[in-house]
Amino acid sequence: MSTTRKVIQSDRLRDQIYQLLREDLHGGVIPAGSRLVELELAGRYGVSRTPVREALFQLAREGLLVRTDRGYSLMTDTPQDFLQRMEVRLLLDPPLAEHAAQYGTAKQIEALEVAYGKMKKAAEGSRFAAFVAAAHQFRTLLLDMSHNIALARVCAVLEDQFLLVRNEYYKDEENRKISVHRDGLLLEAIRARDSKGAGRAARDYIEILIATHAPATAAPSRKRRAIGDIPA
Repeated sequence: MSTTRKVIQSDRLRDQIYQLLREDLHGGVIPAGSRLVELELAGRYGVSRTPVREALFQLAREGLLVRTDRGYSLMTDTPQDFLQRMEVRLLLDPPLAEHAAQYGTAKQIEALEVAYGKMKKAAEGSRFAAFVAAAHQFRTLLLDMSHNIALARVCAVLEDQFLLVRNEYYKDEENRKISVHRDGLLLEAIRARDSKGAGRAARDYIEILIATHAPATAAPSRKRRAIGDIPA
């Protein structure tokens, strides 16, 4: 006796709310640590609470939100959390940059240049939202340029989890200038197809972040080593 299994089309409204929420998170519209209230979000997007609830559940599964007794809230990093994420990025960002320099197509490099130009222009104009959007685009392009599916997937997960903290970091104008300078060095190496230089540029930037933002409990030897690696 055969059985018929029917495919039921999923509610696309949930997917739309999910995408809108991700865009708001990426754009820094919702500050880190904020509590997300279903009723408020339903009113904001003009929908019922059900698709909002489903979208929040999915975002929590992906690690972007934290589920609490009162619903969901955005992640906040302690200094130790930040250091741990940076240690992982110290392992992943250099090979990602090396792959981008080696395997990125001419068209992808051109797109990276465009994203960097947007970053630089937004930084010069002190436009936070535009800068955040361009910086995320720059990072996403790097993932695609690696042409390494496994590496890109792991980096994409870390990118999502680090995004909220980075948006807070970018609120400081000086930090935006540092990012423009460092990503500029990375872009130069990628343009030149200098994979080792790209890896060094990526590693140096992470070392700077560790040296300047690591908690006081971090090992002094690590801090000294990181500072020593920073070019004058």
